[in-house]
Amino acid sequence: MSSKLGSVSLNRGGGWSSYRASKAALNTLARSFAGQHKGADWGVVLMHPGWVRTDLGGRRATLDVETSARGMVGVLEARLGQPGCVFLDHAGETVPW
Repeated sequence: MSSKLGSVSLNRGGGWSSYRASKAALNTLARSFAGQHKGADWGVVLMHPGWVRTDLGGRRATLDVETSARGMVGVLEARLGQPGCVFLDHAGETVPW
């Protein structure tokens, strides 16, 4: 589970530095892992769940847990059997690296 806060190209405002760094490191490790297994018949999916109403996301977050979870399940089901490494959100949209 990643976050769009781990996107280096989207980080224009700063803040959440340690969280951003941990997610950027996760993304780098996942891409390296996928690269080491190029040609495999499976892929790696990094997911941004959206801004979810949880203890971390807070009450003002735009998504409830069920909507985010259903979206992520749908995205993963659609990616079954597809190789490579992608960074997607809960709606299946590409998140910039």
